[in-house]
Amino acid sequence: MESYFTKTGTNLNSYTVCYLLQDKENQELRISELAELLCLSTSATSRLVVKMEAETGLVVRETCEIDNRGLYVVLTQKGRDFLTDASAVVEKLIQKAL
Repeated sequence: MESYFTKTGTNLNSYTVCYLLQDKENQELRISELAELLCLSTSATSRLVVKMEAETGLVVRETCEIDNRGLYVVLTQKGRDFLTDASAVVEKLIQKAL
């Protein structure tokens, strides 16, 4: 699994963020909501998202239309594709462990 993440330039944190976004309406969450789900501070989550956006393109940040100060983290098509591939790898590892 580590080699898959290394090969794709991602890590388990990237997978977790994409996994959490996939089930949300419009596949988006406010950074503060994502931070709560990840059990991280808002600033740590913001740094993670900025890095993911810049290095992998799995997510993008979009301004909240209701509150221009708020940001949404949105799963991109590349993020959805990554999640599909990574989920298959994770499922194989789970089956192997059982």
